[in-house]
Amino acid sequence: MKNLVFKQIWILSKAEKAGISLELTPDINFLTGENDVGKSTLVKSLYHCLGADTPQLNNSVWKKANPVYCVHIDIGGTEYFVVRDERYFGVFDAKKKLVSKHKGISTETGIAHFINPLLNFDIQLERHANSQLGLAGPAYYFLPFYVDQDEGWSTTWSSFTGLQQFKDYRKNMIEFHLGVRPQSYYDAKKLDLELREKLADIEKERVSMQAARDSVRRKKERVQVDLDPQAFRAEMEEAVDRFNDVYAEQQAVLIRLKDLRSQKNSIDTELGVLRRAIAELEADYEYAESPDTPDVIGCPTCGTEFTNSFVERFGILDDIDHCRALVDQWLKKHAEASERLGAIEDEYAKVSARLADVEAIMNRTKENVTLSELIASEGMKEMVKSLNTDIDLFLEQEQQVSSQIEANSDHLKLDGKHKKEILEYYKARMKEHLNALNVGVLSEDDYKTLERQIKNNALGSDLPRSLLAQYFAFLHTMQKFNSFVKCPMIIDSPFQQEQDETNKTAIMDFILAKRLESQQLIVATISIDEFEYNEDFEDVATHEFTDKLSLLSTAQFADVKDAIEDMHNQTLASVDE
Repeated sequence: MKNLVFKQIWILSKAEKAGISLELTPDINFLTGENDVGKSTLVKSLYHCLGADTPQLNNSVWKKANPVYCVHIDIGGTEYFVVRDERYFGVFDAKKKLVSKHKGISTETGIAHFINPLLNFDIQLERHANSQLGLAGPAYYFLPFYVDQDEGWSTTWSSFTGLQQFKDYRKNMIEFHLGVRPQSYYDAKKLDLELREKLADIEKERVSMQAARDSVRRKKERVQVDLDPQAFRAEMEEAVDRFNDVYAEQQAVLIRLKDLRSQKNSIDTELGVLRRAIAELEADYEYAESPDTPDVIGCPTCGTEFTNSFVERFGILDDIDHCRALVDQWLKKHAEASERLGAIEDEYAKVSARLADVEAIMNRTKENVTLSELIASEGMKEMVKSLNTDIDLFLEQEQQVSSQIEANSDHLKLDGKHKKEILEYYKARMKEHLNALNVGVLSEDDYKTLERQIKNNALGSDLPRSLLAQYFAFLHTMQKFNSFVKCPMIIDSPFQQEQDETNKTAIMDFILAKRLESQQLIVATISIDEFEYNEDFEDVATHEFTDKLSLLSTAQFADVKDAIEDMHNQTLASVDE
């Protein structure tokens, strides 16, 4: 089982000319200090730097520092440096050589495409916004390993922001992490949706073909031609030959005409898109420049927060100039296409006039049946035959896709016996952990399912201890039934709701005893002096913070800048590429 370990973190503020550097041991780390010394900000920054956004890290005071984050990590023996500046990420190897650059988290070029494979995490979930599948970012993998001071002590697995962009994210992630649904299930789920979309497209085409065939059949019935075609052989062959020649010429010109019209429509579409984009960008810039616009703007769809920074506004102006340059290029293409289109339309009109002369011959009536009606009747027979052939092909394709859906369905089935075994193990751990943490107010009904939230019967100081029991019950169930990359357990402010001395001791002993073997532990709390009786504290690393409202230090600015500035510059270079 691979381990992810945080070796060091740097935070740099060029705006305040301050920074901080903190080395962490691969074993147990305590960050101590009074309130408002920045412990929580530092622990929030660790997973944040890897693409898992944490609550309250974008508060207005902290954002004024325009912080740049960098973490040095070891994962399975391979080391990386990861730099984050708002939405921009840079990944570097152990020698600080650039590996990749990313913008966003789960976007097409987001950091998730680098981090997720390292974690063997390839899950797509259904979005609330459009019911389409979307890539689950690193936050969904780190859920079992982080307890945030602001969100983690109200419900478990809620310590990151933007999680609600996916439907039933908590249930899906519990089933994934605890081994109820293996990776193969999520692969099969993705394939099932893709196959069903493909099947729906084929059915739509087939139904359209059937409607066309039935329409031709009805028209043929109205023609009611019963004459012997031999009676019209000479006249029909001459007319058909002439008609075919001119018709073929007309169709060749028509193809060219359609191509040019399509090109012109595409140009019109591009111009429309560019003009709308310019209008929207100008509106965005006007909004960003407004003094009433906040420093942090939240996306109403996914919950992601964006910074109204100089970099963002500069980028908007660049985008506007680029769009205007593109408009000029497309206007030239539009003029050229219009000129060519006029010439081909004239050519098509001339060929169509010749075709009308041939059709006049075919419209001569003989024995109350026109030659064109006879040809139309025979043509309809061929059209129905051709459409039936196409319909049969679509039916065959539908059968093939349906067979693929059926074959794939085995991977979507839930192993009920296996889930029951997991649930029983989880409930046993819950009972054990609640007992160790002196929680006597819960019954087994309060955690009778894996996704059941603990919130009704555990009140006051019992709630955080109950949630701590559940965090570690999940963690140990994962270890029993799943294989995963073991990540650092980060716990911010474990003594919630004014725990008494007995319960504080129980909480600390529990955390130290129940962390997974060889798992890095990082805990932020006010003090650990009262726990030095515990022999586990002999080897812990303690990092004390003393300056109120000042996590970053001007004294460390030069060293932090030297350590990460070159990587930061390379990361931002991706903005212009």
